Amino acid sequence: MPKKVDHDLRRREIIAKVWRLIADEGIDAVTTRRIAEVTGFSNGLLRYYFPGKDSVITEAYRFVVEATDIRAALTSGERGLAGVRTLACEILPLDDVRRAEARVALAFWQRALTRDDEAALFAASFGSWRDYFSARLAEAASDGEIAAGTDIPAVTDELQNLLMGAQITAAFNTPEGDAARLTALLDRFLARFSPSVQG
Repeated sequence: MPKKVDHDLRRREIIAKVWRLIADEGIDAVTTRRIAEVTGFSNGLLRYYFPGKDSVITEAYRFVVEATDIRAALTSGERGLAGVRTLACEILPLDDVRRAEARVALAFWQRALTRDDEAALFAASFGSWRDYFSARLAEAASDGEIAAGTDIPAVTDELQNLLMGAQITAAFNTPEGDAARLTALLDRFLARFSPSVQG
């Protein structure tokens, strides 16, 4: 009797290799031949799961976004600034895995500039993070962790732009992308909204 194949698992196995291929060798390395080499699957089998290069790259970006969400969800019960900091630290490229994820994100963002479907995926992922940050900041305001009257939408704007910029600097291995410096940057940013500072 033929072995039953878990197609969802196989798709994830392929993407788990492809996102590292993008991170290590760049988006131009994503060819059918190179994917076959790193996954060990035939070209025909790869085409069964992914109709072309575009779909593989899109799924690789989706994979790294989901990985970030999964890591952050391990402490999803955190309220207020603790919750903000947890997700922000999972987005920040603070180790080799998150720096590799940043390189995949940068490659995807470049493509999303000219592709509506990929732009929509980018908007959805950042919209989800924005909603999370806004909700946690609202809790922080309610709990007195940040000053009353703090402009939460403006703080969320700043935070998301800080995180995007951090991914760029870390992807290029600049000194500013050092993990300790990025963590200190995040902590200084959050400290600006303390009631004691604002008062």
